Amino acid sequence: MNRLQEISKTAQEVAEAITSALGIDMEITDDRLTIVAGTGKYKSKIGTKEEEGDLDSGFLYAEALKTGKTYTIEDVKSYSNYGPKENEISEVCCPIILDDKVIGLMGLIAFSQKQKNRLFSNRESMLRFLKNMAGLIASKAAEHEISSLMKAVLQSTHDGILSVDEEGVITSSNTMAGKLLNIDREELNNIKISTIWPEIPIEQAISQSKTILDYEVASNEFGGESGFFSVTVTPMENGPIGAVVSFRDMADIRKLVVRMTEPNQKSTFNEMLGTSNQMKKIREIGRKIADSKSTVLITGESGTGKGLLARTIHSAGSFSQGPFVTINCGAIPEALLESELFGYERGAFSGADKNGKVGKFELANEGTIFLDEVGDLPFHLQVKLLHVIQDKKLERVGGSREIDINVRIIAATNRDLEKMVEKNRYRKDLFYRLNVLPIHIPPLRERKEDIEQLLNFSLEKYCRLNQKEIFGFTDESLDLIYKYNWPGNIRELENAVEYSVSMEKGQWIQYKNIPERLKKWNEEDSSVGSLNEILEKTEKKKIKECLDNTGYSLEGKRKAAEILNISESTLYRRMRKFGLINK
Repeated sequence: MNRLQEISKTAQEVAEAITSALGIDMEITDDRLTIVAGTGKYKSKIGTKEEEGDLDSGFLYAEALKTGKTYTIEDVKSYSNYGPKENEISEVCCPIILDDKVIGLMGLIAFSQKQKNRLFSNRESMLRFLKNMAGLIASKAAEHEISSLMKAVLQSTHDGILSVDEEGVITSSNTMAGKLLNIDREELNNIKISTIWPEIPIEQAISQSKTILDYEVASNEFGGESGFFSVTVTPMENGPIGAVVSFRDMADIRKLVVRMTEPNQKSTFNEMLGTSNQMKKIREIGRKIADSKSTVLITGESGTGKGLLARTIHSAGSFSQGPFVTINCGAIPEALLESELFGYERGAFSGADKNGKVGKFELANEGTIFLDEVGDLPFHLQVKLLHVIQDKKLERVGGSREIDINVRIIAATNRDLEKMVEKNRYRKDLFYRLNVLPIHIPPLRERKEDIEQLLNFSLEKYCRLNQKEIFGFTDESLDLIYKYNWPGNIRELENAVEYSVSMEKGQWIQYKNIPERLKKWNEEDSSVGSLNEILEKTEKKKIKECLDNTGYSLEGKRKAAEILNISESTLYRRMRKFGLINK
């Protein structure tokens, strides 16, 4: 009998253990292409032949037995020597070698894109793992060495793994399980798992042979760094009645979520363009505070580059190894903002995700959270944010457990928080907590010496994007650009250059290809009239620019009144006078 046929029970246990750890179906064949072990659809094929048992077929397994090489097939459809296809997408075939002879094969087969990604996301590590497993199967053929083989499989994963019997008593564990639960591994054995996670119906899952996937649960008295785990329970199909329980620290899952959802973008202070003394000072301050754990408050009008400065400070400091998570406090409805910031527990409110949700602060753990438009934060959330800053702890919506966080906060606003504090519209204690390291970015109209560098950068950028060769702007165009007061700041300037590049057919941007709003402003500014007419035109232009910036909603008009330092009733009278009320 073939060596692998003799240890078919061991091979089957290894196959199931690897599938439990990796979530991918596999089969093990002997050197005559007979399937001796398998999981998933291959389990029913045990005892049958792969590739019809033809060792000279030239197909994948026949070649692997001859060459002793490992084959990685990312796309089965494009591999002409693949045997009879049964909806396989990808496969890794690894030989089992003993005494320089191939005694069998291990095949890991992906039937979905998710499995394929898992199979090839870290190719070298996966191949090394499979070769180690193949070597262990070859060298640990005797029944008394099965436990060592299973231990090697379990220790190769970053998940905690426990096996429990039908009564929910832990019978074995890997080292990571003890580490994550903050308890000596030996002490785990013979503990009822319900003492760790009483809310998970593990015994019911075993009796009903029902898998529990990604159940988020607190770590209870056993500790654990994150305080939360994602737990999966897989009932055993063969052997003694029980289940394999795998769990992962939610901190690791949060890091994975951030890597998948947040752009992995690093910024440098060289990207903060500007030759003015103001910008030189901002870059100098940014470098000095990059390593500080204190809260940073960036103020300035919309479009001045507050977000870029925040990312630059993050990238230059000690928090750069962690995530950079952004949330716009003014763009999310008030009813949803609290759960977006702090997350919520399962069943916290009607319509909530049944597994709960991780908030932005938890996602930003060990990194930086950028609270854009922090001046728009509702009053009741100002209190909660204050506690998070002071205590470095938070509670999810609907939760009672405090979660420790280590997050550097950078906040930004285009509003005058000090005036809001004076009018009792912003908490004074929160303002002082946010304003520890203040940085103000002045508007572009106050540093017009920066326009040349910004203009050249934007022109080169959009010429490259549109595959055009434009050398610059005509004198008439430049005169307008330098006269204009840029209420939208750098963002508006970039928008104007992009428009002009798109419209221009020649090699110099003509006045006619400058955006209409700039030309209209110039024409109005150049008109002659009485002193009263000039004052009214100036007032109308200033109010319109402010409203265009804040918006014509009720909230936008309220913000505009604050910026203009007039009452809301005065603003409405001026809007009616200048025909702006129907905007």
